[in-house]
Amino acid sequence: MTQLATPPVRSAPPRRAGRAAIVAVLIISLIASAATRYWADVKRQEDIPHQGETTAGTSLSNMNSFALGLLLGGLRGPLVMILWTQSESQKSDKDLEGVDTQIEWIRLLQPEFDTVHIFQIWNKAYNISVQMASLSNKYLVILDALDYAHSVDREKPDDINILAAIASVYFDKLGNSTEKLYYRKRIRAESLPHPQTAHRANDLGWRRTSLDPMLDDNFNLLPALIRPKPGYPTPAPNHEANDGSELQYLAAWQPFPDGIPPFALAYNYWKRSEVLQNVGKQRHDQLSDTVIDSRPALSLKNWLEDEWEQGRRREALAFHLPVPEDRLELEPLVDNFAPDHPIDDRHEAELAVFAYRRAVALGPAAIAEYVRHISNDPSAEGTYREHMDEVRAESEMCAADADYLSAQLAPQGLRKTLLASAKQHYERTIYLYSLIILKYFTDPQYLTTALPKGYERFKTADHPGIEDLTVPQMAKAAATIIQARGNRADSHSEDLKEFYLYLGRAGARLRMLSKPS
Repeated sequence: MTQLATPPVRSAPPRRAGRAAIVAVLIISLIASAATRYWADVKRQEDIPHQGETTAGTSLSNMNSFALGLLLGGLRGPLVMILWTQSESQKSDKDLEGVDTQIEWIRLLQPEFDTVHIFQIWNKAYNISVQMASLSNKYLVILDALDYAHSVDREKPDDINILAAIASVYFDKLGNSTEKLYYRKRIRAESLPHPQTAHRANDLGWRRTSLDPMLDDNFNLLPALIRPKPGYPTPAPNHEANDGSELQYLAAWQPFPDGIPPFALAYNYWKRSEVLQNVGKQRHDQLSDTVIDSRPALSLKNWLEDEWEQGRRREALAFHLPVPEDRLELEPLVDNFAPDHPIDDRHEAELAVFAYRRAVALGPAAIAEYVRHISNDPSAEGTYREHMDEVRAESEMCAADADYLSAQLAPQGLRKTLLASAKQHYERTIYLYSLIILKYFTDPQYLTTALPKGYERFKTADHPGIEDLTVPQMAKAAATIIQARGNRADSHSEDLKEFYLYLGRAGARLRMLSKPS
């Protein structure tokens, strides 16, 4: 019998050694990833101009984001896509708490992407807020958007993308949306001293019920909001620099006895953004340099007009008159009240005077910002020339109204000087609004026949312009155009209705001032 040979025994591969090598490679990769992340963070901190110290909570937030990235590795991308899909689904179902949870996870997984934060701030302030049934709930969702923005700002201070997003919420949503009257009133009221609801950190179920107070009992900004941070240079005279404080550019406008309006807050954050662009050399990911550069001027103009409107409302309340919602309906309410007309609520009248005088002070600041912007972008002069003329006219109107109402508040012996000043400002108001009508809201066929020979719409080196007309010449040209236009409607009719209201108020006050005392 033939005996078969014993087959050779194959030795087992060194499995344990191979697994150890894989583990070692993974550990080295994690260490290299951590070192690379640390190096990238250091470089980022060095590249941000005037970077201040971050808050105590920043390290924990960064640790969470970093730990999640290490833990998930290549799965982070697919998980983010799933979270985006779920958040959109929950948004459609109006599951606000669920959406907040998803958005927080997305923030932790993609902390380095500013475009993610810009979208989520906009998403909360617009997409989610409009799904709320009541104005109160809409407002609270917008505050939630601001909370999100400020949480990112604490982690990434002096980031132009985040500061511009905060400014946009105050300017566009809280200042200019359809529900602006409600939002403006709440922002003003809640910036005043009031009990603050404690914020439970890291509690996604916590919901804000009001804006945190920003003013102390003397209506000045809370010290914490205007305290410069260590590591920032002290701004030199005539040199703009951010000092790291939250409301740096509102410190010069203290006090705020009637609260802080949204446009004032918008100005502060747009100004911080503009300085980061022009001094810090940062660039916004989505907005052009021109947009960022122009926003401080636009915010100041809107702030001036908001104070003007606030003065009108306070003045109506001072005489116990019903206050209409339409801003233009406020103009003729008290224009025929004599200087000795009795005031029913002195405090409301004093707030009205303060609002008017604040508007007057904002005028030169707005003009200076427009001039600065035009010096950076000369092509914008044609666009903003009208804005500056409107600011001058609005400032004169508010100066006149402040003096007139102050005379009504003053004892008999002090009224004469105030009323004389009011008369000069009302005359100047009529001149400036007539100038605006002729320059920007009159068709050529009317203007050609109304102007004296040799005058043109705009002043050049070769010929004088409308602004060179004397007061009598301006009045004659305006009267000629009004007569020629008659009741015919044209492309400027709607705008002219507004300007005629202002002229009507100034004219009524001048008639009151011309009556024998």
